[in-house]
Amino acid sequence: MNASIIYKTNVKITVLDELAKELPVIIAEVMTVPGGNVARLKPEQVSLVFSQASTRDVGSDIKIILFAKSNDFRTSTGHDRANEILEKVVALNSRSGQECSVDVRLYFMEIAAAEHSLADR
Repeated sequence: MNASIIYKTNVKITVLDELAKELPVIIAEVMTVPGGNVARLKPEQVSLVFSQASTRDVGSDIKIILFAKSNDFRTSTGHDRANEILEKVVALNSRSGQECSVDVRLYFMEIAAAEHSLADR
C-alpha cells in the first residue's frame, strides 16, 4: 500500500509528524478486508511519501493519495473507505490544534505481471 502526502507550506511540522506516526495505523485499520492473514494490512506495509506542494497549488492544505490493490471487497466500498480515512485524519488534525483542509483520494489498481524468455520463441 502506497500513500503520497502533499502538503502546503502553511502546514506545521507537528501536523506532519502526527500524520507520519498515525496515518499507517489509520490506513491499515480501514483497508483491511475479511479473509484471513493474506487480507490483513499491517501498518508496516504502508509506505508514506511526503512532498511539499508547489506555491501555485490552489487545492487543499493536505492531499493524501492512496494506491491500493484492487479487491472485490474493497472496490464496492472504496468511497466509504476514503471517507472513513478522511474523518480520522480530520480528527487527528483537530487534536494538533491547526485547522487544515484535507483531501483524500483512493485509487485501486490491478496488479499484474508478465514474463518473456527467449525459450518461448
